[in-house]
Amino acid sequence: MSRIPVTLLTGFLGAGKTTLLNHVLDRGAGRRIAVIENEFGDVGVDGSLVGAACQALFELNDGCVCCSVREDLIGVFRQLIPRLSEIDHVIIETTGLAEPAPVLRIFELPEVHAAFELDGVVTVVDAAHIEESLDDVTACMEQIAYADLLILNKIDCVAEDAIEPLEAHLKRLNPLASVQRAQHAQVDVETLLDLGGRRHEEKPLPDLDHSHHGHHHDEAIHSVVVELAGDVNVAALDVWLGKLSRRRGSPLLRMKGVLAVPGDPRRFVFNGVRDVVDVRPGCPWGSDERFSRIVMIGRRLDAVKVQAEFSACLAQSGQAS
Repeated sequence: MSRIPVTLLTGFLGAGKTTLLNHVLDRGAGRRIAVIENEFGDVGVDGSLVGAACQALFELNDGCVCCSVREDLIGVFRQLIPRLSEIDHVIIETTGLAEPAPVLRIFELPEVHAAFELDGVVTVVDAAHIEESLDDVTACMEQIAYADLLILNKIDCVAEDAIEPLEAHLKRLNPLASVQRAQHAQVDVETLLDLGGRRHEEKPLPDLDHSHHGHHHDEAIHSVVVELAGDVNVAALDVWLGKLSRRRGSPLLRMKGVLAVPGDPRRFVFNGVRDVVDVRPGCPWGSDERFSRIVMIGRRLDAVKVQAEFSACLAQSGQAS
């Protein structure tokens, strides 16, 4: 039996990885795709936002696949080996802070190499925030440098005359990768799932030491999960998030969550990148208990204070949104 191709899906916080993943699952042309979903925080949100079209879903929380949960990722591959006949492709969606190199090294392990092959690394780039992201965290540069395919996403959020310079900048950072422009992560799925394989001896891992030894993240960046049982007062939430995003040092990098809105039977999917927030209706709550939860990633976030402020946004009984 031939080895199962694996796509590593990376991209900095809020670039649109989960949107792209859902697009691939919707347009996968009958492929049986197993998804390995990595969350930075200890409470996952992305898994609940991934469409039901995947063959199997594995969630790895409380760390990045490139470091603290790397062994868990290896364990998932071991679980998949007896199920190879049920799977056509594997997609690993990393957290926005993950560096690709340690994940790629997993494919050098004999048991993984025998059953799986890395088809390619796909990096989603937020056209509206690329410069800030590159300035903030070295992982963003590393995600771009390791890519076989760069998806310049959210081009509708920047001026038309800025797109070509952004694409040229990406090509300077990684001349080996192809670049696709996209809005809402709508790309050609066949191209994404057939990058042709990647052998380390043909395309060696870039040297991105950056004058440090060993892998580390910006220690000031961490995740905070805030949650409340019931509906959220949308007006109060809007005011609070506005104040939080304007605090000195702009501590918020990324937000993602699910909101229950008074009087509405639907879940609302909440996404934020810095001070840009997008809320869209999702699937109905049905008989599930309603709650509101946001995973925040940022610098020096005070978990107790942030939870208290979010709790103050609880909608009162009978309150309209």
